[in-house]
Amino acid sequence: MRRNRRARAGAFTLVEVLIATSIFTIIMALVMASVVGMFNSLRVARKAIETQQKERFFLFKFGKEISSITRIIYPQTRFTGDASKFFFVFAREDSLVESGYACDTASGSLTHFSQVPADYDWSTYQVKETSLDNLSSCVFSYSDGVDWLASWDDAKKFPKAIKIDFKFKDDDRNREFIVNIPLSQ
Repeated sequence: MRRNRRARAGAFTLVEVLIATSIFTIIMALVMASVVGMFNSLRVARKAIETQQKERFFLFKFGKEISSITRIIYPQTRFTGDASKFFFVFAREDSLVESGYACDTASGSLTHFSQVPADYDWSTYQVKETSLDNLSSCVFSYSDGVDWLASWDDAKKFPKAIKIDFKFKDDDRNREFIVNIPLSQ
């Protein structure tokens, strides 16, 4: 009998092994769930950061281009726009550039068009690039100095400012960006 007790003192019963294995499995499942949750949060945060960077880059480029459109004077139509698109001509160091932006909420994209040199034909472009994507709404409006208008068709004058209201599909926040056009004529 003494021999049996000594042998048993260093060994585990099957019930003890099963209980220890169950506890270990539960702890590992909790640890894995937290690791998977952490990686999902990291993926969502990375996607949000990329979207914000694309948005900032677009708004910087958009603002810079729009604020430079009144540097020249010429008799042809310089600016035309409605709620979904607008086109204009501006001066660059070497030539006149025809440029435009169009929102397509069906595809969820805001597209930038450009042509160098400008040919004043709003339907032909050399370059077409997606500036923002994953949009659920996108609307342009134009300031005459008093009100925001849904379209602009004055061939002689530029609007005082352009406003773009947009929203991403995976975000409920409405975004608004206003660019003043200096020295509008």
